[in-house]
Amino acid sequence: MVRGYLLSALAALLTAGAAAGCHGGKTGNSGDKMRIVCFGDSLTACGGPGGRYSDWLARLLPDCELINRGIGGDTLGGGRKRFAKDVLELYPDILVFELGANDYWSRKRTLNGLKTDYEYMIRTAHDAGIKIVIAGCFGADHDPARQIDPARAGLAWEDYAAGIAAMEFEFAERYGCVYIPVMQADIKPNGTAPYWSEDRHPNKKGNELVAKRIKKAIDQLRNRL
Repeated sequence: MVRGYLLSALAALLTAGAAAGCHGGKTGNSGDKMRIVCFGDSLTACGGPGGRYSDWLARLLPDCELINRGIGGDTLGGGRKRFAKDVLELYPDILVFELGANDYWSRKRTLNGLKTDYEYMIRTAHDAGIKIVIAGCFGADHDPARQIDPARAGLAWEDYAAGIAAMEFEFAERYGCVYIPVMQADIKPNGTAPYWSEDRHPNKKGNELVAKRIKKAIDQLRNRL
């Protein structure tokens, strides 16, 4: 009789957990929606009304709360300055982190300088108990065996991209993040129809595929929560 009662109680708990889906949250209230902050540059902000990858994620994860904090033209240095306000103060369960593309295009800073900002944000989020998806742009260029001098002036384009990719890979490993080497892998090559706008950013259709790739990474993190 007691055994039967315990089994029934266990079944009820498992059913409730399965029904919770994305529910969780930092407030301690199991009824709160799991909060996901998408933090980045124009690759996070692009797509138009209802067409950002975060908008698609909101459709794919209807029981989660999606917050977009993408700013066009932002860099790792700019991201660090607004990280507390746009990430930490929102108390997300999961952070989708996407930055570095504009640093690549400008190449104004050494890789060591970028690395300091990159690790600060990833480490701070990790220490706050936030689970992290690193949505990278340069993974296809990453070769762990490649030797790069981060202080050398005039780095070649491919060396600089490989250096940023190495950061993504290193910090994903160190802080237990889920790493997406190339978030736009399903809409390559860049700039081509029908997935890209004229300004060489993913359009609404392209961001749907980007979101599906990111969702797989989010699903991995949800299993850890």
